[in-house]
Amino acid sequence: MPVTVHVVDASAEESWLDAVYADFVALDEVFSPFRPDSTVSRINRGEVEEANAGSLVRQAIDLCRLYQQATRGYFTAWIRGTFDPSGLVKGWAIDRGATILAEKGCRNFYLDAGGDVQARGRNEEGLPWRVGIRHPVERDKVARVVLAEDLAVATSGSYEKGDHIVNPYADRPAADLLSFTVVGPDILSADVYATAAFAMGDAGLESMNWVAGCEGVAIIRSLQVSCVADVARYCVAAGSLPPRPASCCPF
Repeated sequence: MPVTVHVVDASAEESWLDAVYADFVALDEVFSPFRPDSTVSRINRGEVEEANAGSLVRQAIDLCRLYQQATRGYFTAWIRGTFDPSGLVKGWAIDRGATILAEKGCRNFYLDAGGDVQARGRNEEGLPWRVGIRHPVERDKVARVVLAEDLAVATSGSYEKGDHIVNPYADRPAADLLSFTVVGPDILSADVYATAAFAMGDAGLESMNWVAGCEGVAIIRSLQVSCVADVARYCVAAGSLPPRPASCCPF
């Protein structure tokens, strides 16, 4: 997973960036379901119990259960008897990285991991960071641009990894949408709620009414964009995707 850290503050030191990347590596070693030696893989093989997997895993489990309750079960790390907290860990890793930089005194930075972003302050031109919501078909285009100042932007979708997000109530991959983007104050919540809203399908936009400070942008299979109206204050139009009738924001 590509990770990009861009710090504007002149006082920033290379060792601070090294600390961020080292934390990403440490989390990957524990949580990656693709590493046979990771703690998550060992849990799923029955070699270690969740309760005995270490403080980092227990913290992740607590967060997963908290968000499972908050999303009415549409976000879950337990599918068909398998523990996979990937839907939480990426946002958590970005959040931890942002915390490392903030504790060092950084005020203006951009942290991107796999297309999910936490932006703080402003860019080198003194303007909000520009975060693109990728066009689901034309890879060199974006559907909308979010002007992010102290904002997080997270997208869940099927066009990058295929149908990998499961609707836990239907016990099948969610297939109503191409992508769902959440714009909000922190990347951990934005990432989790993007996954949950994508799993809900057409009901995902309505679910944003539960979440204080978060707005949603959905791209449906017909390549139309549906939005929570308030997201317009963060976005500028880009690309060529039309709004979806009746429930779109006024771009």
